[in-house]
Amino acid sequence: MNLIATVSDLVDEPQDFIERTDNREIGWAGICGCLFGTLSIFIFLRMFSAVPPGFYSFLNVLAIMLGINFFFASAMHLFLEMTGSRGSALKLFFLVGATDFFWAVLIPLGFLANLEYLNPVADFLLCAVIVLLARISLMRRLYSISRNKALLALSLPYAALTAGFLMVFVYAIVYVVWLVI
Repeated sequence: MNLIATVSDLVDEPQDFIERTDNREIGWAGICGCLFGTLSIFIFLRMFSAVPPGFYSFLNVLAIMLGINFFFASAMHLFLEMTGSRGSALKLFFLVGATDFFWAVLIPLGFLANLEYLNPVADFLLCAVIVLLARISLMRRLYSISRNKALLALSLPYAALTAGFLMVFVYAIVYVVWLVI
């Protein structure tokens, strides 16, 4: 099965596709989605000179995207397994990668932002919301869970990162105050 047919089946009938396919078919869609999504983000960031040009910069953005996808997929799977929902962590990682195809919407929105019709931050946030909604939808089908539980599983890694940054920020302020006094 080629990539276009795989993505088409995933969009048309996600429940049947997830149940009947093996990790190999979803794997190609997930890896290609991650690569294509990373390329779209990289092009969007290059439009506004937010990252330096070159293949090395693209590889850095790709490594960051793969790391983020791996962290979020593993944290979501851990939470769902701890709450009694059964599913496949590898399929979840590949489906998270497949949702990265939606980042391709950034490129035309970036052109509109260059023409000053739209705001680049709003464009990025719009695409992020679309990707998160797609992840919730696919997670619900993979683990057979409710929308609220899928939203909770998706938001817990973000909450953990926010709490970690808040702790580091508070520690930095306390350290600066300690240095001054």
